[in-house]
Amino acid sequence: MVMLVDAKYFGTMLRKARRDSCIKMCDAAKMFGLSQRELFRCEQGTKLIPENVLSSLFYYGFCLKRCKKETKPK
Repeated sequence: MVMLVDAKYFGTMLRKARRDSCIKMCDAAKMFGLSQRELFRCEQGTKLIPENVLSSLFYYGFCLKRCKKETKPK
């Protein structure tokens, strides 16, 4: 499957999600299996985000959304 993405857009999304979750760059790089330099380039939009990182982003995003929904006060 081929997916065309705007590297700058997804890089910004990745950076904002990491910062909102208070995850340090070194921890995020380990989580995605990248070096800090590669992660920085992905966040800046100068390098395409690898497919496995994109799939992890969507997976973690949907999990976080579900957790927030289930822990929301009624």
